Amino acid sequence: MIFRTPTYYRDFRCIAGNCRDSCCKGWEIDIDKETAAYYAGVGGSFGERLRSSIRDGSFLLTADERCPFLNKSGLCDIYTELGGDKLCRICSDHPRYFEWFGSVKEGGVGLCCEAAAELIVSRPFALCEEEVPDETASGEYDEELFSMLIAAREEIFAALADEELSLRESLCRVLDIAEKMQLCIDMPFPDSEEEAPAEEALRGAFDLLSELEPIDEKWQPYIAECSAKLSCSSAPNSGTEPVLRRLGSYFIFRYLLKAVFDGEVLSRAKFAVFSLIVLDRLFRIQGCSDISDCADIAKNYSKETEYCEENMEELLYRLGVDKEFSLRSLKGILACTFGGNMDEF
Repeated sequence: MIFRTPTYYRDFRCIAGNCRDSCCKGWEIDIDKETAAYYAGVGGSFGERLRSSIRDGSFLLTADERCPFLNKSGLCDIYTELGGDKLCRICSDHPRYFEWFGSVKEGGVGLCCEAAAELIVSRPFALCEEEVPDETASGEYDEELFSMLIAAREEIFAALADEELSLRESLCRVLDIAEKMQLCIDMPFPDSEEEAPAEEALRGAFDLLSELEPIDEKWQPYIAECSAKLSCSSAPNSGTEPVLRRLGSYFIFRYLLKAVFDGEVLSRAKFAVFSLIVLDRLFRIQGCSDISDCADIAKNYSKETEYCEENMEELLYRLGVDKEFSLRSLKGILACTFGGNMDEF
């Protein structure tokens, strides 16, 4: 089996107690059956502590929503007492993600982790492969469609990496490639035929974010504050363009091939472009001056979108039906945001 990942995947290391936004806080932590069976047999006082801290297959969070095994030093007591190989699967894998396509497995590290976010925004995007033992596939799919999606994804990666193109041109190409691919599939897909003025569409993006289920209580006030500062006329920051291109490749790598299971190519490409439009505006509003600032904002955005299934479903649906996110509207935002004549597209 081929295991394909971004090159930075191998360099990820959990920063444990140095993490400012621990994944052991604020998340429900499910325990897989194999690990639960092991925990049930652990002896001594630590075994008793384990079993008393589990209910209905999950760890019982403390009043301030911390994992009961996250100690004051920001370290995991299970890890220190039993070893890293005794963590439940979600704790062992996070922030790594995986997808299986027959004889191909793809994986990476998720943007919602601050250590992973630093890697994603600071490293040029490139893929590498290695041979690994066969694993169970996710399900049946059309191999011809998979090959077409791989080719379309390579075109998109090339457009995002081509610095001779303006960022606006690169992102418009992303949308064009996805639209062409969607038409090739010959499957009906939602896309509003209406067009919203660029400033209205940009505000609609922030309104949509404010309507999603918040993961962190600070998110909605933050988005409301940023929404009040929106302006399509504010100048782009050329220093953040490489970061945005790398983030675009992250979103495309992580999501586009999932269309082999449901045919939804365009909505996933729209999500990548929508995300870059929002992140660019947040970078400007916050006056981002270095990689760490960009990584922190991207991490918070990822946490509120990618890491809530309901929020992702709502985003993909609204990107298909709302006039603010039609292809013409998104291209209008890009022209207004990064400069250019809308008639070119």
